[in-house]
Amino acid sequence: MTFLEGIQEDLIFPIFVYEDEQAYKQSLDSGYMNNSKVFSKNLVNRFEELAQLKISNMLLFGIPKKRDRSGSEAFKKNGVIQIAIQTIRKNFDKKFNILSDVCICQYNTSGHCGVTNGSRESDSQPKYGMRIDNDKTINILGKISLSLCESGTDFIAPSSMMDGQILYLSNLLEKSGFKKVKIMSYSAKHNSCLYSPFRNYNYHSPNFIDKSSYQCNFNNPRESMREILYDIKEGSDWVMIKPSFWYMDLVRLAKDLVDVPLVVQNVSGEYALLKAGSKIDPIDQMEWTVQYLKSLRRAGADKIISYLIFDLLVDFENESTLSV
Repeated sequence: MTFLEGIQEDLIFPIFVYEDEQAYKQSLDSGYMNNSKVFSKNLVNRFEELAQLKISNMLLFGIPKKRDRSGSEAFKKNGVIQIAIQTIRKNFDKKFNILSDVCICQYNTSGHCGVTNGSRESDSQPKYGMRIDNDKTINILGKISLSLCESGTDFIAPSSMMDGQILYLSNLLEKSGFKKVKIMSYSAKHNSCLYSPFRNYNYHSPNFIDKSSYQCNFNNPRESMREILYDIKEGSDWVMIKPSFWYMDLVRLAKDLVDVPLVVQNVSGEYALLKAGSKIDPIDQMEWTVQYLKSLRRAGADKIISYLIFDLLVDFENESTLSV
């Protein structure tokens, strides 16, 4: 029996949709996660390729051409992800299960997941002195969520880690007639260096960003469990832990506490580590990926978000069997 049998429908592939072609090409120069990147005008061709690989679950992130302090491009009706969802629905109907990230960090000038009291570029704002406006941010997350629902998303995936965001969004969706749209919350999103490859090529200002005031602390597993349980109480259908590589103990702990699907995300830094490590043994590169994903399943992950999925499925297509 192969590893993919019975698990493929639980794999979620992240896709970055770039609105600006030059930014897209510059990002490809990094060499990281290139299979996850697509220029918006090439979306249909890209998704035809993904359909052939039987990748059906997509987590969409938008990389806009313009940015401002509040990330307003994130909730425009003709925004990069809004148009992408509509294009996918028009050309592929319900072939793909679409999960849409809900955050402003790629869309604003600060790189923070919330609206700040100033701009990173402003000399009057100290590097470590920014404060996040929780309530203002939640209001913007609501606007983003409604625009994504109107475009046809199956899930919204709030990732800002703002207090009360799930309660606010679940009530908003029900009140606005989108009760069928599910919520996958980034419940225990930990402050980590492992996001660096993603930030370096997708943020307006990729320098050091201190998100410790709202993301979970590596040394405080109780806080992580509280965040997960609160999100379920507030209306989340799926809950997530990220990163994954050094957090499998938390995955196991959470699995014993929750009765909703538990999602784990393999983030950009983990992808880079695994790809670099697998080059040491080119004959068994596929095994690095398989055993890593298998360990996440053993720890308790019901769903796995990973940049490795494309590589794994391409390799699988070239192999008659993939045994474990």
